[in-house]
Amino acid sequence: MNTIGERIAYLREIQNIKQKELAAAIGITAATMSKYENNINIPSADILSKIADSLKTSTDYLVGRTNYTNPYISASFSKYSTERLFELILKLDSQNKLRIYERVLTLLELQSEGKETR
Repeated sequence: MNTIGERIAYLREIQNIKQKELAAAIGITAATMSKYENNINIPSADILSKIADSLKTSTDYLVGRTNYTNPYISASFSKYSTERLFELILKLDSQNKLRIYERVLTLLELQSEGKETR
């Protein structure tokens, strides 16, 4: 699934939206939507934005810049991702890295005992 058209068709199908329904929702003809999905035409930025909104996704997903179909989930996930956590820890000095290490051990111990970790 590499093209804008393939991504539009994929999201439309998994959301059980008919091509003509999506076209009507964004103010274009079904024939125009068909051309987008079949990669005959490429939607303008304005239309692409309307398609993304209607399909509850981002224009970044539609143009292939990300594989996250839901921008809200991906944004919240990336905020707390392991990679992001490591980036932040690497910025700490040695003393604070030790504090993080000790806190993680404490949290793991509490978790294994089934206790609240807040």
